[in-house]
Amino acid sequence: MNESLAVRREAGRIDFRFRGVAGVWLRHYTAFKGGWMIEMTGILLEPVFILAAVAFGIGKLVGEVELGDGGVKYAVFVAPGIIVGNAMWHALFECSWGAFRRLQTNRIYDSILAAPVSMRELALGEITWGATRALMTTAAVLAFATAAGLVESPWAIGILAIGVLTGFMFGGFGLIAAAIAPTTHMLTLVFTMVGTPLFFFSGTFFPIGTLPGWAQPFAWALPLTHPVRIARALATGDLHLGLLWSLLYLVVASLVFYPIATHLLRRRLLV
Repeated sequence: MNESLAVRREAGRIDFRFRGVAGVWLRHYTAFKGGWMIEMTGILLEPVFILAAVAFGIGKLVGEVELGDGGVKYAVFVAPGIIVGNAMWHALFECSWGAFRRLQTNRIYDSILAAPVSMRELALGEITWGATRALMTTAAVLAFATAAGLVESPWAIGILAIGVLTGFMFGGFGLIAAAIAPTTHMLTLVFTMVGTPLFFFSGTFFPIGTLPGWAQPFAWALPLTHPVRIARALATGDLHLGLLWSLLYLVVASLVFYPIATHLLRRRLLV
């Protein structure tokens, strides 16, 4: 443990500065610019391929899905879920796998903390960058969905904000995973045991009401269910007050994950 970290731990409290958060974010943005053309394949092309295959392939076989007081084409139903689902993937990957490399492999965090940057600033900077990546893919895929006629309401612009909140929520969760994972092999469980079930059982590809009765409460408790629900309502114009509960879920989960990630990251780096 370097001297600056020891001094910080003994101090017991460090003032929080948004300049420190911005510095962490800017460091990641600078690294991103160095390979942005390759990065864009994951941000834009991969989710667009998934959306096109599901919406225009499977959508031809499924027809309409009941939603609200009527029905919508399957392609319109599934598009918002795929958009925010990819926001989850990008934030989760950046703040778990990417953060683990910076933490364990490249030891970049040691240099950042010597800047000086506090642990809270480092954690929020990481999560904010994860939310930025989520916003990038949300904007790109939403633009494609709009051009393809898969958006029925001008309220769909609000999906950008939901993509950011999704990024904050899963960025915090991903950073928690990075802080407790002993190896990258264990970290892969975040994607196989968390990300994949969420993507498929949070109402992205079918209404939660089609699940067995005993499984529906579990589906409603899943964190991705709520951004999918809000994004679909915005894309179709089916807005109602019940969406406020889903929005509250997003905000509370983000506020809970951030201090937990900060605590675990501090314990990993300072002990």
